Amino acid sequence: MKISEEEKERYQVKVKSDTFYRSAARLLQSKWREQKGYPIGVSARNNKYGNYIEKEYAEYHKINFLTENIRKQVDIALENKEDKSLIDKSRLWENMLSSQPLCFNLFGELAHDLQLASLFFTVVLPDKIKEVTRILFEHSAWRENTKYTGDKSAFDVFVEYTSPIGRKGFLGIEVKYAESLNEESSAKSENIFRAHETEYKRLTTNSIFKNNSLDKLCKPPLSQIWRDHLLAISVVKNKDYEEGYFIFLYPKSNSQCEKGVRKYKEQLISENYETTLFISAHLEDYINILNEIIHSDWTKELKERYLGY
Repeated sequence: MKISEEEKERYQVKVKSDTFYRSAARLLQSKWREQKGYPIGVSARNNKYGNYIEKEYAEYHKINFLTENIRKQVDIALENKEDKSLIDKSRLWENMLSSQPLCFNLFGELAHDLQLASLFFTVVLPDKIKEVTRILFEHSAWRENTKYTGDKSAFDVFVEYTSPIGRKGFLGIEVKYAESLNEESSAKSENIFRAHETEYKRLTTNSIFKNNSLDKLCKPPLSQIWRDHLLAISVVKNKDYEEGYFIFLYPKSNSQCEKGVRKYKEQLISENYETTLFISAHLEDYINILNEIIHSDWTKELKERYLGY
């Protein structure tokens, strides 16, 4: 789908640095905001873009979130914000393009209703999950602990479950929306790697990664996927849970994420997620599954806002 310059101007989404997918997603959010009649806001650099909601209006009404139950989950997450958590109020309330609101809009109703969460995840992973027992946002009980990765990595969404054979497990989910996987500079990736080299090498060498893959894994566009995956691996290795998996969730239409995941999988010794603890999943599939299961006003809004239909 080609986006005209006139349309970008009309909806105030003209950003030179945007990838094609980010531009399309920004336009979709702007159209949704305008359709709802929400006032336009500004970015951190005071640029007026259509994907922003006016600050005071956004904070007061919390309309970046689709239901009252989801808004309550946002309040709970903020009230119980973990030390060094990266939950950012501006991104939450005002920026419709941010992946943080997407996390809550997608999983907030499930966190509110664990029966519904269990139904959903038994469809997504039928052989793995019997019952979901808890869902947390921006969670890591292991930040800066050298028994794990030693860094500040956390999961956007953390799902605790029991398996059909009674094992206690988890899903650590990283949610991407319009990101390109190149937001982090090579210099920053290098600095993070050097600061935690011992832990990273311990978890990567002679494990589920191919030999000589480290040089690729520690740099963009693979570095963030790798660090979050290592966190999941370290939690399992330390036996905090009997089993666990890392899910990298992103829109299939986001070609940068699609390419990044493909390159990442090339560094793994197997395509079997039981071996690698790595699962890639598409946002479109998750939303469509939810809509098939529930077919509610919430899932209809999810489809309209994030899929455009």
